[in-house]
Amino acid sequence: MISMDIYCVSSKATIKEAMEAIDKNLIGAVFIVDDDKKVIGVVTDGNIRRAILKGYKIEESAKDICNTNFKYVNKLTSKQKVKEEMLKYKIRQLPLLDEEGKLMDIYFLDNIISYEQKENCVFILAGGLGTRLRPLTEKVPKPMLKIGDKPMLERIIKQFKAYGFRNFIISINYKGEIIENYFKDGSDFDVNIEYVREEKKLGTAGSISLAKDKLKDDFIVINGDILTGIDFEELLNYHKENKYDITAGARNYEMRVPYGVMVMKDKLIKSLEEKPTYNFYINSGIYVLSKDVVKYIPDNKEYNMTDLIEDIINDNGRCGAYNITEYWSDIGHIEDYKKANEDVNKFF
Repeated sequence: MISMDIYCVSSKATIKEAMEAIDKNLIGAVFIVDDDKKVIGVVTDGNIRRAILKGYKIEESAKDICNTNFKYVNKLTSKQKVKEEMLKYKIRQLPLLDEEGKLMDIYFLDNIISYEQKENCVFILAGGLGTRLRPLTEKVPKPMLKIGDKPMLERIIKQFKAYGFRNFIISINYKGEIIENYFKDGSDFDVNIEYVREEKKLGTAGSISLAKDKLKDDFIVINGDILTGIDFEELLNYHKENKYDITAGARNYEMRVPYGVMVMKDKLIKSLEEKPTYNFYINSGIYVLSKDVVKYIPDNKEYNMTDLIEDIINDNGRCGAYNITEYWSDIGHIEDYKKANEDVNKFF
């Protein structure tokens, strides 16, 4: 990651020093940080001009003219939300702060306002029964449950669209006609949508076999019950740059054991750890597949992503992991659904 020092000055800096920093960093602003590197305000070239017109001297403190009520985001905020905030408030640069309020990165409007349109397809798995979310799924398929004011499937499609993806294949089964009637061919959403229908349970990869003739390039596969803020363009580029056969999104999962854990050998206690925390990487339900791996997927047979990854590994293929640090939620239970509805306006 690029050092953020060029975009910051100390809370002891003068207006003149802030001007010099802005002149060097070329973004029209500088962030005021305290002794712990926490951002406490921002000074723009406009702030400086107005301050000088009011009679401030350039030897005075930059802290006195900074905006302490500035907009910022955190690492969980989706790029779509970032873009909306910047356009809404006419912000040309938006800081990304960590949990301690330190500057991690800066979003620039020119860099996120548009993405090149892509021919790569997005394959969405939307055929599940949604059993664990009943009674909510008794009348609608799980991907059509509303998160905020939109069905989660619509949020997934719009999230991809924001990164330039326009071509979608949706695998449907349970109450699939509701999905077809809502999205139709996708033209109302400025995308192209085709459907494949599972006549029987095909697993998390088996339905891809129904669209083999349509997958001409690397493509993304995502479960239809995932709410996430990841950069899908970056994910695709990561897959290509590393020449992986399949890339699986990996999410860190922290599990705390509520008891003291004994480490034993031959019935003797060697150590005792009080309420330890363990970290694991879990499968996120998001993948990038190279077009050549479709050959592994059998026709009209139940076959899961775990089977595909295992087959590729056994064939000496390259299976990579992409670390997801942005917001991610697998909406599999009622509690997950409630939490997603609480989070949606904060991060999307």
